[in-house]
Amino acid sequence: MTTSVSQKRWFPYVPAIAVALMLLCLTSTSALAAETLYGGLGGHNNGDSTNDGALGIVSQTTGAVSIVGHPAGVSRLSGLAYDTATNVLYGSTLSPAGGFPPPTGPRASNLITLDRNTGALLTSAPVTAGGVQLSLSDIAFQPGTNTLFGITNPDGAGGVAPGNLYTINLTTGVATLVGNTGLFFDTIAFAPNGTLYLSGEQLGMMGPDATTDQLDTINPSNAMILSTVKTSDFFGALAVRSDGTIFGGNGDQHTLFTVNPTTGAETVVGDTGTNFVGGLVFVTPESGSSLGFLAIALIVVAGARRHFAVPSPLEVKKQAAGKGL
Repeated sequence: MTTSVSQKRWFPYVPAIAVALMLLCLTSTSALAAETLYGGLGGHNNGDSTNDGALGIVSQTTGAVSIVGHPAGVSRLSGLAYDTATNVLYGSTLSPAGGFPPPTGPRASNLITLDRNTGALLTSAPVTAGGVQLSLSDIAFQPGTNTLFGITNPDGAGGVAPGNLYTINLTTGVATLVGNTGLFFDTIAFAPNGTLYLSGEQLGMMGPDATTDQLDTINPSNAMILSTVKTSDFFGALAVRSDGTIFGGNGDQHTLFTVNPTTGAETVVGDTGTNFVGGLVFVTPESGSSLGFLAIALIVVAGARRHFAVPSPLEVKKQAAGKGL
């Protein structure tokens, strides 16, 4: 291999080029890892809420909602969940729409998949247990197993109790009972470490009893409550970011909070306006994108090292012999 003088000038810079490319790759990976907070919108269907049933992106700093799109035929989204194994966004619907708590029923839910870039409806299947279509207040994927869990509203058909925790088949929508939380209103979210959080509230004589608002951890194997802290609000929408920060939305009171899991203390993020958020989920970019950037960087670095490689002593002798030196 012949090495020119100009190539030799590059020799000292090859390591620097390699480091720069790797840093660029890591920077791109870090930027891609930024999490997006999606919101599924509920609403009362009576004019006091807007964009009922739409998919939105919720600002993690202001609470403002930007509408992505509206899935066809969906009047209300009660929950969102993201399957990191397949990069698919799932939602639970609730129909018929409208109603103030305590709700009148019966209402029923479908498990749907959504295009997270447009909000378009991709697939839909009724969620059933024992042949009865369930009314779901929320859904969440368990990290590690990618099992989808769902929890019931108090307005379902067939005498199904509120606070029933189920696992749900992603293809058929058939649900298997895990247990009951003992609470009337329930919302769930898994933390990245597998902790299953629940925001709960009981029904009082005059309606929802705010004195019972609580944030719990529950056992995903039997729905038993493991720990409880009191909160000032019931969160009809709940999500946990990869750093463990818990976000909660209080629906028709249109406020987004972060919640301290140890004390239950709430910090206001902002106002969602007339967009009543019924479900929240964090979505990260597909892992393949980061790996693609890394692969390209490695190929470029390898090519640079090959092109600007310093010849061995044997190669130098061969080159000299070839030139008659």
